[in-house]
Amino acid sequence: MTKKSITQSDHSVKIKLLTLLTQELLTPLTSVMGMASVLNQGIYGPLTDKQREYVEVINESSRYLRSLVEEIIALAKLEGKSETLDKTAVDLKNLCQQIVRNLEVEAAHLQVEIKLLGGPSDRILLLDKAVVEQALHNLILSVIQSAAGSGSGVKIHLSEKQQELNVAVWVSHPILGDNLPHSQLYSQQLSEVQQNHSNSLNRWQLTLSELKAIIFNKIPDKTGAFATNQSREMLGLLLSCQLAEKHGGSLSVQGSAELGYRYIMNIPLSNPVEIYNS
Repeated sequence: MTKKSITQSDHSVKIKLLTLLTQELLTPLTSVMGMASVLNQGIYGPLTDKQREYVEVINESSRYLRSLVEEIIALAKLEGKSETLDKTAVDLKNLCQQIVRNLEVEAAHLQVEIKLLGGPSDRILLLDKAVVEQALHNLILSVIQSAAGSGSGVKIHLSEKQQELNVAVWVSHPILGDNLPHSQLYSQQLSEVQQNHSNSLNRWQLTLSELKAIIFNKIPDKTGAFATNQSREMLGLLLSCQLAEKHGGSLSVQGSAELGYRYIMNIPLSNPVEIYNS
């Protein structure tokens, strides 16, 4: 066995162990949530207002922790995938609805509302479901985290254009309007795009190398480490960009300083099959 194969084998074992440990966390978490639910229903006697408040905190924290565990498991499964795409028939709108449902706990924890707008309801597309699902999950989650506690909502819009799937994600505030809270990170690049009159879309594509440079140069604190609330958000965005590129697509920022910016994930479609509701 070569040194390279030994290293790959060690990595595979670590991923499997991580997956098993996180899966085992779900059992006690489920028990805690079940017992908290029983207490909240007053089966063993009525609760005082303070006790009910504490039980609600236990419930909310348990749901949030469970969502984090499930996210780790999904990432571990993605790590074990081969480099080649495994394309299957995917109902795009149902997939996005499922992602939104999975993120509702996180969104509620961060006091952010998610809205899925439009999108084809009768289309089956050939996609690598695991790659696209994780790419969209991390993109939407990153925007949710950037909007935490601001009284904003996150909007998602699906569209198809010239054999391409486009997913737009942005933050909408009732007073401040539509924008990306961390668009200032891209101010230099966005300014260059707006000065280029030939680009009528005001669209700047994020490459992995550019995004890495932005994240690692502008976000670390004085010690060189990531701030906790920023690292997960921006690293998730980095993973989303990586997965979009793996599927032959891209991640871009589109808009203007006046109208606000949004992320656009573009995924090329191959041999899409259209079906109609019977």
